[in-house]
Amino acid sequence: MKNILLIFLFTTIIISCQNQPQKSGKELKSEISENIVLKNFEYISSGDMDSFQKTISNDFKFILSGTLKWNDGKPLSRVYEGYDSFINDFLNPALETMPNGLKFNFDKIIADDKGAAVIWHGESEALYGTYNNKYVYIYEVNKKGLVSSITEYTDLLLSASSLLGQKVNTNFKE
Repeated sequence: MKNILLIFLFTTIIISCQNQPQKSGKELKSEISENIVLKNFEYISSGDMDSFQKTISNDFKFILSGTLKWNDGKPLSRVYEGYDSFINDFLNPALETMPNGLKFNFDKIIADDKGAAVIWHGESEALYGTYNNKYVYIYEVNKKGLVSSITEYTDLLLSASSLLGQKVNTNFKE
């Protein structure tokens, strides 16, 4: 009787495993992309930059889209090559304009086998007023499963006024 029960149980397990839909290679890669992007976003939003660094490739790039400039005229919108440039030339100076930090609020992720789009919004009091901005981060994930680039899209006029105190859109032409 015990052997019959074991055979029945084993057969049930095999049949149930065979009835599970098999994921394609592209679906598995999409899951890998989504998982690493979510980890990366969690680490940056919590300020765990050591863990963040473990999720990016050696040739990592952060791209701030647009034409925003620092108050000294140097481009803020540009490509930041590597972790050190991202931290020292972009992130730390940007956070200095938000004395109480930036609260990251995750909204949505859309992933495929090559990366993901993360939609989120931030909340902060900045040097020149309230800074509640919306963002889209476009992540690229390499074949090793690491983030190779993040491109940020956001409201740069809000950034210019609230973070930098810029009163005039310097791109305006009459």
